[in-house]
Amino acid sequence: MKIFKSFTTCLSLAALPLFLTAQQRAVKKVDKATKWFPSYNFNSSVFPKPPISFAPFARWWWPGNNVDNAELIREINLFADHNFGGVEIQALNLFVPGTKEAKAKALTWDTPDYYEHVRTAMEEARKRGMTVDMTDGSGWPPGGSHLAPEDGFMSLQYASADVKTGDKQKIPIPVIAGSSPVPLHLEAVIAAKASVKPADDKSKTILLDPKSVLNLSTFVKGDSLNWKRPAGEWKVIAFWSKPASQRTMTASAVQGPVMNHLDSNKVLKHYRHIFGERTGLGPYFGNPMRAVFDDSYEFAVDRHFTTGFISYFKKHRGYDITPWLPAEMQRGYNYVSYMRPNTDPDFSFSKEDWRLKYDYDLTVSELLGEQFLTATRKWLEPRGLLHRTQAYGLNMDMIAQAGLASIPETESMLAQEANLKIMTSGGHLYNRPVESAESVVFNGRAYTNTPQKIKIAVDKLFAAGVNQIIYHGVPYRYTPDELGPEGWYPFSTPVVAAVNFSSNLGEGNIFWKYQKTINDYVNRNQYALRSGKPKADVLIYFPFMDVDGMPDNPEEILTKGKLDGIEGPLPPTKEIKNEAKELWAKKVYPVINQLEANGITWEWVNDLSILDAKLDIKKQINIRGNSYQALVLANDSIIQLPTAQKINQLAKAGMNLIATGTLPYMQPSYLNWKSNDLQTKKAIVAALKQKTGRYISDQHDLTTWIKGLHQDVLFNGEYHFTRQVQRKMDNGNMLRFIWNKSDQWQTLSLTLGKGYKSSCWLDAENGAIIKNRGQVVTYYMAPYASVILYASVQIKDQQGIVGTMVATEVDQNAKETLALVKWDLNADNVSLKNSPLFDWKTNDQLKFVSGEGIYTTSFQWEKTQHNTHYFLDLGKVYFTAEVYVNGKTAGKRIFAPYQLEITPFLVKGFNKIEVRVTTGQLNGFIGKANQGDAHYKQFKGKEDQLMSAGLVGPIFIKETTLVNQQ
Repeated sequence: MKIFKSFTTCLSLAALPLFLTAQQRAVKKVDKATKWFPSYNFNSSVFPKPPISFAPFARWWWPGNNVDNAELIREINLFADHNFGGVEIQALNLFVPGTKEAKAKALTWDTPDYYEHVRTAMEEARKRGMTVDMTDGSGWPPGGSHLAPEDGFMSLQYASADVKTGDKQKIPIPVIAGSSPVPLHLEAVIAAKASVKPADDKSKTILLDPKSVLNLSTFVKGDSLNWKRPAGEWKVIAFWSKPASQRTMTASAVQGPVMNHLDSNKVLKHYRHIFGERTGLGPYFGNPMRAVFDDSYEFAVDRHFTTGFISYFKKHRGYDITPWLPAEMQRGYNYVSYMRPNTDPDFSFSKEDWRLKYDYDLTVSELLGEQFLTATRKWLEPRGLLHRTQAYGLNMDMIAQAGLASIPETESMLAQEANLKIMTSGGHLYNRPVESAESVVFNGRAYTNTPQKIKIAVDKLFAAGVNQIIYHGVPYRYTPDELGPEGWYPFSTPVVAAVNFSSNLGEGNIFWKYQKTINDYVNRNQYALRSGKPKADVLIYFPFMDVDGMPDNPEEILTKGKLDGIEGPLPPTKEIKNEAKELWAKKVYPVINQLEANGITWEWVNDLSILDAKLDIKKQINIRGNSYQALVLANDSIIQLPTAQKINQLAKAGMNLIATGTLPYMQPSYLNWKSNDLQTKKAIVAALKQKTGRYISDQHDLTTWIKGLHQDVLFNGEYHFTRQVQRKMDNGNMLRFIWNKSDQWQTLSLTLGKGYKSSCWLDAENGAIIKNRGQVVTYYMAPYASVILYASVQIKDQQGIVGTMVATEVDQNAKETLALVKWDLNADNVSLKNSPLFDWKTNDQLKFVSGEGIYTTSFQWEKTQHNTHYFLDLGKVYFTAEVYVNGKTAGKRIFAPYQLEITPFLVKGFNKIEVRVTTGQLNGFIGKANQGDAHYKQFKGKEDQLMSAGLVGPIFIKETTLVNQQ
């Protein structure tokens, strides 16, 4: 066992290794993301049917390597036929049932046979113009048996011993118990006296006297500590680095360590293996293979550490962490949140320990950025590949990490808008053209996704700044006997009942028949939302190192993936509330909601971006070429000192600055914290005393300040039902995506700035483009609807003005002409006659029925009038409706509003309407499980999870003389 490592010859982590060998430099270089994401201005003629490159992707789960070339080819073509723009191949070793032989084949990832399958998929994708991303290995986090134990994460651990004056001068160095596959490294030894804990402190934490701390590292001789102790009782603590215990979940018979993301040499060793020449994947780099994907950083390490950490810390934080290492010791501290044991700290010096942890976390964050994110991009991009990653899971500067990714990614399971916008803000601040999202996935919500819910989920992502949807996901079609006809779906399976995640969007889903329609909607929005550049009005300082424990904004919906009144209760959560974030949000969310209600777009900003800020000639904040009108400090008690000083400097130069709630009065670093706290407070107070500084004390003051901001598009009212994002073209044109997050019809009225000479509404559901007249434009928004406003500085800019706006077919003045109350219903083996409408989950005959319900009714009609349009309004539908009037197809609705024009189909006299409603699958699965069907045993006893189903109404025929509002 190697006992001690030199403290003076540590490897410098500031310099990255030379990435390209001579052979690698011969690889044709590309201009980073520009090949994949060329800049362009919005063109209305492209909007109705954009290229497939703008269509959504799907995470494509393979049951390990248990796949077949013919089936891969079939599925690639199925994806393309349903307007998927690409797939992300992820070979999983996750609850794969089947025969012994099938299971064995699944565990052959990283073999020649596996790479042949990948190449087959690549060839077919190339033929169909699709894009392919690949997960960084198999499963997550990345790693595998191709890595040696020393290539895995390191963890900082400790062992301690109690000594007193009378003991021998030479004592053994405390050693960590247990075996290790590689030699332990002694990083430091310190001694401190224990303090008496307060009587009300019931924790297991040992309190140390900070004035007594001694660094004994230079007293180490071999395996002993040769130290002449001062009087008293001492606790000697030895700190050791050792391999972390976390193993991979690869689709291999043998597992290996999770790759050490804090050491670029280990990172590159991994890439050279899984994407090197041996794989035969090189010819596909850049076409069709686009990116390597890293999922969220779900690590299980007590305390991250790597070679040279202590010297790196001292260089970047300005002091030696060695004497204060005890404050970093806490079992599971660096575990991902849902795995974290939330134990007491092992040691504490004072109530200022949080500063020591902050400095340590920030150092890990910087190492991760240098050694993993930067190293990855520098290895991938010269090969024509990008790095797509969810840069969160640790306490780190997530905004900066997003900026280091080629494609920063967020996910629906981050839930709150505040969390979603961390990654998109980082992408925008650092000029990343695409911000992706792992989409429509929620815990405890398996088989709850419907077309309407998918649309709500993606609209929420779009409004938060996402412009690439990557569904989670579509499984390879695999139907062993242990499963029902739906086939393998790894996140809801009878193999392990506790696993319960949405969404299965493949052929086994009852709504697969509507997937192309959903994808067309996403495709049009993504074409619009990648045009030009993102434009936010104001920046809000984000004061935290992570997003764990962020509370819900009371004006948000779908924060946990549940639609109230439609789905069953959420599963119990183990998440511990974060008191600091709860208090912060109470003051910040009202500010955000007031900005949104007045049409002001906003993004988060981090310390590094503020330090890069300059003021342009108009006194606007310019960060890396992006302009903002103002900076908001919202209830932030803590801010880095250099940031506070830069804010004061910018305020003196004329920056528009407001503050609300608590003002920053301290900084987070332990270095000279008392004096630095005072300087921080003084800098912020001075900044707010400048002419353009202002403290906002109430909502009236905030609204007054908002009215003083320049607005290219003015909201003619406060619209608390909206969320929006805007894009600016380099020709001066503007595009704004607006989402109605409410379940009610809403009227939106906007005044366009004088610089805009023409405008139109864009409906991404059907590709319609409707030209507006004048500077005041109005739109009647359906429940959960979205619309895009496109305004041009040219008089005639909109081409191909076509179509009918789905959400404005029935205006707010439409009259209810006829109520259709009684219906016949046939569903499964249930037949009802002349029945009122009801929710199936409330009916004993139908609550466990899934599939199609056929509703029919008849009526006499004598009201047809010239220049009058008649619409069938179905009210509430769970979840899709196909309508036939007098035997003719009148159309289908899979999203709200559930309305269709039926004027051409009505006849005088007798009329018959048939509505075919498709419900979800969950209720049927619950029923089968309760009857003992082993294929669905994961749903047994889940009757409280029953979803609404059927045609609920009320149903009316409505009449109007208006079809489009302009």
